Amino acid sequence: MRACPSSLMLALLVAPVLQAQELSPRMGVSAFLTRPSDEAGKVYSSGWKMNLTVHVRREFPVEGRLRLEFGEFREGRDIPTSPTSSVRYSARTRLVGYDWLFPLGPKRETGFDFILGIGGAHWFRERRNVNVPGNPVLYTGSSTSDKLAFAGTVGFRVRITRMVALELHQVLTSLPGSSRDFEDAELSHTALGVGIRF
Repeated sequence: MRACPSSLMLALLVAPVLQAQELSPRMGVSAFLTRPSDEAGKVYSSGWKMNLTVHVRREFPVEGRLRLEFGEFREGRDIPTSPTSSVRYSARTRLVGYDWLFPLGPKRETGFDFILGIGGAHWFRERRNVNVPGNPVLYTGSSTSDKLAFAGTVGFRVRITRMVALELHQVLTSLPGSSRDFEDAELSHTALGVGIRF
């Protein structure tokens, strides 16, 4: 049986797409250590986050990925509110975004990518009263508030194998209607982690 020219042409067109899909699995999960920066660094201590990613446009040189993540910042330093009391803050975070992954060089199983992303952040901030040592009056109680912000992401990814990558990125947040600079909202942070794709 002889293959017709149209079948051969179709096979040649489909082969690169299949190779690109093999090079880049669709799903991924990552774990990060985070350190708050800018205004967040004055309020929170270090933390962690996990994310789930769905990769799209895998057949193109510049991939895209949808990113859903959650995490937390631990309590930061004492912030005085009066001569006899202070408060500490912690936060539980959520972020949804879309990232573009620009390969630095030929796209292969291993290599480097530049990351540029945009999205939105939501976090629950807990404020806890702390007593100053020696204060005879006991201050107790806590309160929770939630906030929304625009979020931008910039960073680098190192593809160690087809399945494993290291990533370093900076998330910059801005409260809607805020007159502060883009990097000054209180969810900005640096993240370093490892991801597995499957």
